[in-house]
Amino acid sequence: MRDLKAGPQRGLLIVNPKASTGSRRRTRWVAKKLDRVLDLTVEKTGDRGHGEELARRGADAGYDVVLSLGGDGTVNEVVNGLVADGRPADEAPLFAPIPAGSTNVFARALGLPWDRRRASMAIVTALEERRTRTVSLGRLQGEGVDRLFTFCAGLGWDASIIKKVESYRKKRNLGAHYARAVMAELNEHGVEGDSIEVSLSTGEEVLSTGMVVVQNCAPWTYLGALPVNLNARASFNAGLDVLILRKLGLSDAARTAASLLVGRDGPDGKHAVTHHDLSRIRLRASLPQAFQLDGDYLGECTELELSSVPKALRVAC
Repeated sequence: MRDLKAGPQRGLLIVNPKASTGSRRRTRWVAKKLDRVLDLTVEKTGDRGHGEELARRGADAGYDVVLSLGGDGTVNEVVNGLVADGRPADEAPLFAPIPAGSTNVFARALGLPWDRRRASMAIVTALEERRTRTVSLGRLQGEGVDRLFTFCAGLGWDASIIKKVESYRKKRNLGAHYARAVMAELNEHGVEGDSIEVSLSTGEEVLSTGMVVVQNCAPWTYLGALPVNLNARASFNAGLDVLILRKLGLSDAARTAASLLVGRDGPDGKHAVTHHDLSRIRLRASLPQAFQLDGDYLGECTELELSSVPKALRVAC
């Protein structure tokens, strides 16, 4: 980071005005606090992908710090822009996510408060004290997709549920929407999908007919204030963790959903396989399956490769 004696660092705040807790007044409040420690420029995103473009431009322009004000989708775009084309962490701007979405998993996994105001003040303090850390990311490649992810990716049942949650216009009561989506998916399609072959960097091969969830950190997501853990050991300081549901019947599905909704750690039993600290995971589905990245439904595919990218991003927190 630039020597503070040389003057304020240049900061770029990328704002998603459509985020669930976003507003002009709130953006002005955040910008005013950041102005204490940064020579700040504010840019607003438009269509999907604009956040990535703005972050890439900011990195190319030599900004010292790039911040996002939005949800996990905005974070994902900004992160992909900052370290685009393999830019090393020490050559990219420092990143700080200010939560303004419905879950804000990455920001909260870093230990930042869920509240936008308290998170802003925590980031200001971190910048004043030059408090940073370097975290790993995940990378997903396959069928025309090559993106980094900050906290999770999934193929199968969980991605189908996320697709349904995204179709509900109101997202305030996320727990209720999640439960509604689970029930809708059970009623429409049951719990077992087509087979997914999972190849791990350990050499092990596992077959799933339910879902595969890959985590870069814990928790997997939040339902309001409730952390939901599938792989509680997942960490920014390690490789990827994976949960593989080999077979998921109706009773297993109901028990799994209920345990997650009350805050228990991930599914257990013979139907669930977990692995920790993997460098690579390859997925091959017999027919196209729904997949998601950092909680965003991205479509359907049959083959994906996920890999760990160690020490990929510097963050202020």
